[in-house]
Amino acid sequence: MTARTFVEEHARLAEHWFAKAWAGGDVSIADEVFAPDFELNGRTVGPDGPRRSVRAVHSAFSDIGVGLDVIVTDGTHVVTHYTTTARHTGTYCGVPASGRWIKVSGIVIWEIRDGKVVRDRNVFDTGEVVAQISPPAATTAHAK
Repeated sequence: MTARTFVEEHARLAEHWFAKAWAGGDVSIADEVFAPDFELNGRTVGPDGPRRSVRAVHSAFSDIGVGLDVIVTDGTHVVTHYTTTARHTGTYCGVPASGRWIKVSGIVIWEIRDGKVVRDRNVFDTGEVVAQISPPAATTAHAK
């Protein structure tokens, strides 16, 4: 395979996972995408790690949309900057369903070997999500 073919295949792998699993909730493809010894942020979790992550998000959010803003590949790595929108319809990080919409971006860096993701490093601002779904802080007027 040429370097160009690897780059194209790896970009398609990222597009496939984000569309089918993150946006669509279909975790049946995890074994196709992730190696049995897949590492997430330094911990070996195998394909079950991404399955759990997707299921947890889909239990707390609905109407999930994922836009891939940038995909950069070098033959071994795929870097994806994405923006997610979703409606908060279940408990997330202790915050009960609010019905609020969120919009948050993240970055994922995958290392790919033999057509499967072996390592994932990512940046996602969970605190920003919690801030968007939490009720506004109550204010009290102080009379003098």
